[in-house]
Amino acid sequence: MHESTRNDLTQIWGQVLDYEHGIIENLYKSMGDPCTFVEVGCGALGLLRGNGARLAGLYANSVGVDTDLESLSANKQVRNRVGGSCYSLPLKDNSADIVVCRWLFEHLENPEDAMREFARVLKKGGFLYIKTPNLLNYAMVISRLTPTAFHNLIRSAGGEHDNIPTFYRANTKRRLSRLAERHGFVVTRMECYPYSFMYYSFNRQLFRMMKGISQLVRKITNNVQLKLICVMQKA
Repeated sequence: MHESTRNDLTQIWGQVLDYEHGIIENLYKSMGDPCTFVEVGCGALGLLRGNGARLAGLYANSVGVDTDLESLSANKQVRNRVGGSCYSLPLKDNSADIVVCRWLFEHLENPEDAMREFARVLKKGGFLYIKTPNLLNYAMVISRLTPTAFHNLIRSAGGEHDNIPTFYRANTKRRLSRLAERHGFVVTRMECYPYSFMYYSFNRQLFRMMKGISQLVRKITNNVQLKLICVMQKA
């Protein structure tokens, strides 16, 4: 990866993480202490990393859930690490204040089953935070038309691990809104964010070209930007 591209990525990732931390911080303030924070599909990192002590108050009652036990064991951002699936969460009913799912919904073959679990473990008034690719984004259109093997080739060129199968069955504003309604949630935030060009960091010229396209599209509409961020509250 070219050094200038690497610097761009570092700066952008910092901005993205800071924005997400701001959203979670506001949810945390609205719930108050003690606040049970659960990140499903947290892997080795998760959302609580970085930004100093901004979300430090969530650590004491934080839980990380993942099916990848090797990655989960390396996660130092949560206090409690539990192996498990989003389809059968190892948590009691009405036990969580905030449930976070980042880059998970695109991999769900049965999003209805996952939503039932999120509704089960969340307390009344609790929040579900979702960050997932927007199916209407132009990069996602290309992604859906290409096999996983091709994605893995691109990811390996950028020094990343292989991807896991994607289904994109709950990856538009409309689909997420319908899921929320069916499972007793109220959508309190729904927005699209850019940065689809980050998929092309393996090639400097392609990265710069796609970055320019993203900036142009953003001037017209945000509805086809890459990142779909949704916050739901259990009614």
